[in-house]
Amino acid sequence: MDLRLLRYFAVLADELHFGRAAARLHISQPPLSQQIRLLEEELGTALFIRAQHRVELTEAGKTLKDQVPLIFSQFERAIDLTRCAGRGEMGNLAVGIISSAMVEPIPQALRTFASRHPQVRWTLHEMTPAQQIAALKERRLDVCFFRIAQEDAAIRSEVVVRETAVVALPPDHPLAAREEIALRELAAERFISFGLRQSQLARFFQDCCVEARFTPNIEYEVVEVHTLLSLVRVGLGVALLPDSSRQICTGGVVFVRLAAPDLEVSLHARYRADDTSPVLAAFLDTVREAAARA
Repeated sequence: MDLRLLRYFAVLADELHFGRAAARLHISQPPLSQQIRLLEEELGTALFIRAQHRVELTEAGKTLKDQVPLIFSQFERAIDLTRCAGRGEMGNLAVGIISSAMVEPIPQALRTFASRHPQVRWTLHEMTPAQQIAALKERRLDVCFFRIAQEDAAIRSEVVVRETAVVALPPDHPLAAREEIALRELAAERFISFGLRQSQLARFFQDCCVEARFTPNIEYEVVEVHTLLSLVRVGLGVALLPDSSRQICTGGVVFVRLAAPDLEVSLHARYRADDTSPVLAAFLDTVREAAARA
């Protein structure tokens, strides 16, 4: 239905006079009468009782008069919502994450995004990198964060934070007082690691140890970074971690940088190359802004 017909009806229903209604609408009276007849034909019922000197609403006309403001209000809301969606101000966003990636600037970016876009509902999903990539391709996730570069034509990747690996040690460890440690100096240590089958980062660290001419003695494999840090804290082993893990640690662990060459374990954002969602674009802009501040 042409909304213009409803606007003509609303003015005539208010004036109950074709001449005055036509003047308000800046049209002549005959076109107004024609448009009202078209509306009545489309609805299949009379809306006005036309007498020689008066115009009255029928029962159907009274009902439509009550409904027209609601129709216009809902239409305007639909326009506003559509424009908001086009600007990325409303919708849904599914974010994949690994626990070690929940360090700045990601939490701050989420907070800023929630404040700027309160009508966007975002959810966090903790998954391994392999699960994240699968979920991205299946469109169950919109964006995800994990470490180590990965080539995939369907997935776009950009660095959020560049950082290097450090050694996590218990405070009483003989190497804890050092300013830096060569990776090969850890050859005799017991290691605590993320699961090699689940963690691309763990496999990367293992490969680095092999390049340093030793195979790490992995005593315990864990899933969560908090568990790993707790085991280091009580002296059950040492661990290789991203430098940002300092943010997660609650104490009782010493972090020592590795001697050159640095092991880069930068945090990457990954999303579908063909995703043109305004919500995703707004979120990525917020992440970049938070990363620049950090």
